[in-house]
Amino acid sequence: MGRLLGRLLRVLAWLAPVYQFRVACHRRCGVKIGRGVFIGANVMIDSEHPDYVEIEDWASIGPGVMVMAHSGASPYHQRFKIYHGPPKKVTIKRGAWVASGAIILPGVTVGEGAIVAAGAVVSRDVPPMTMVAGNPARVVQKLNSDGTQDSHY
Repeated sequence: MGRLLGRLLRVLAWLAPVYQFRVACHRRCGVKIGRGVFIGANVMIDSEHPDYVEIEDWASIGPGVMVMAHSGASPYHQRFKIYHGPPKKVTIKRGAWVASGAIILPGVTVGEGAIVAAGAVVSRDVPPMTMVAGNPARVVQKLNSDGTQDSHY
């Protein structure tokens, strides 16, 4: 896909009032998205490497979430070869929920049924059926399939 078309689709996805249209735009940009996925308004999915992002079935991405598959350095750092991190795959597993304003960093897998609290900055994998919160994100609860929750860690 051409660079201009990709930019246009990302802008449309960012501004679209209907989540199904946002999902379709992100798919067209190269993000692997499963069935029944919800993507909220103003979600930013890595524009340089969208093919490194996978969102599995029935996951939910809240408004204002950022999903990054690479960490681009400033032109200064690039020029002097001080820092360059290669892109890393980001996976949001089946049924996971990433709440408003969370940031998912490169190389992270959010486990099946996990919850990432609003505003969390996730730099490590999130185990299945757990809730993480904070900056950096830490496990705060273990979720049980019967609807109960274990006490705080």
